[in-house]
Amino acid sequence: MIGASLARVYLTGGIRMDGPDGAFVDADLPGNQGRIAFVALVCERRPISYDALADIVWGEQLPSNWKGALAAVVSKIRSLVTAIGLDGRDVIYSSGGAYAFLLPARSWVDLEEAFLRLDRAEGAWRHDDHEATVRHATVASSILRRPTLAGIDSRWAEEFQRRQADAHYRSLITLASAWNALGDHPLAATIAESAIDVDPLRETGYRRLIDAEIGRGDRGAALRAFGRCERILREELGVGPSSETTAIIDRFR
Repeated sequence: MIGASLARVYLTGGIRMDGPDGAFVDADLPGNQGRIAFVALVCERRPISYDALADIVWGEQLPSNWKGALAAVVSKIRSLVTAIGLDGRDVIYSSGGAYAFLLPARSWVDLEEAFLRLDRAEGAWRHDDHEATVRHATVASSILRRPTLAGIDSRWAEEFQRRQADAHYRSLITLASAWNALGDHPLAATIAESAIDVDPLRETGYRRLIDAEIGRGDRGAALRAFGRCERILREELGVGPSSETTAIIDRFR
């Protein structure tokens, strides 16, 4: 249970780490470099060599004394971890020219929880357990919808944000599919619209929306959803909907 966690780390919607003796937030970290370094260390959860972490933090703007600058950033993060009642050197340890992040047992990280719940939701869907699918996908989507490292210009952050957006999309598709299967077509339609907002160029969201509109008997809405899909794909990609998408409308017609 989250309430029994020794430490809690929130990376989405603003950084926060809670420990036995308090908490720190992203404003306490040493600038954008500290935010990127902290998120990278938490998310990778493996040793990251000094030069690889420096590349994540600064990219092409590597300072001349990058080793000293990186050590200063890590030292500040360690001091914040120590201040909330954990051992900073145990949590962020250095060995063999690399840094790694190791939380104590019974700790919790929001993005790890989200990816775990997404995996469980997709597994439950494959086994036709629609109630469990809804339960897990709801948690995953509620976490993944919040941005990570918003407003920070970084190649690593942009790539991570793309992975998070993909996971968010999958959680919404899984959730819409489950609500359709459970017969709540209006809710499924709302969630499918959210998936389309996340990525309007992927057809699965339109298919779940069409399924939902057909499920509640709204022929016009189903045809309009297909028309939106067709128009956006032709305008943005110069292609039409796939056979899988057109087959849904053809069966309906």
